[in-house]
Amino acid sequence: MLRALLWDADGVLQHTPVPWVEALDAAGGPGFAEAVFEAELGAMRGSEPLRLTLERVLDSWPDARTDVPALLELWERAVVDQAAMELVAEVRAAGVHCALATNQQDHRREWMRDHLGHDARFDRVYYSCEIGAAKPEPEFFHHILDDLGLPAAAVGFVDDSPANVQAALGVGLHAVRHDPASGVHKLRDEVWALLTSATWTRPLEAE
Repeated sequence: MLRALLWDADGVLQHTPVPWVEALDAAGGPGFAEAVFEAELGAMRGSEPLRLTLERVLDSWPDARTDVPALLELWERAVVDQAAMELVAEVRAAGVHCALATNQQDHRREWMRDHLGHDARFDRVYYSCEIGAAKPEPEFFHHILDDLGLPAAAVGFVDDSPANVQAALGVGLHAVRHDPASGVHKLRDEVWALLTSATWTRPLEAE
């Protein structure tokens, strides 16, 4: 069995009732969501607070019918999938080191940490804004592997993004893509299949 499993948050362990694009375009008009997502990449990497990012976008979007406080609330709408979190606990109980590995800016990181209590559910947590790199950048995964002190072949990864899964595979991790619409029963099958079918080469000094 693999030594560690990295879990994505949005689309795997928590879900947003109203799609991001619909919510943002409803607030700022057609095309507003795309502008916010493009600008948010810097905040995802920790280069600036999300509040400053949104202020800059609104300054360039005079017809937007919203403000920064209202926009920040959009990042506080995720609903935790309790059954998925029970699966995390089950995998941890089996002796697999579980880590949250998620792209988040500072505002949502604090909300997930303080309001949702995610940090206590995992052995370690990795937020892109603290790492300085975001999925699917290879640096995101290399940072985690260095911190875990494990070879890529000993680590699994589950995410809903095909691009993120391909990036993880490219670094050498075992990875599976989870379709959020398939539900937690499918997630359970995918996770246990990944953990039990993947193999890794133990270093000779560990024998």
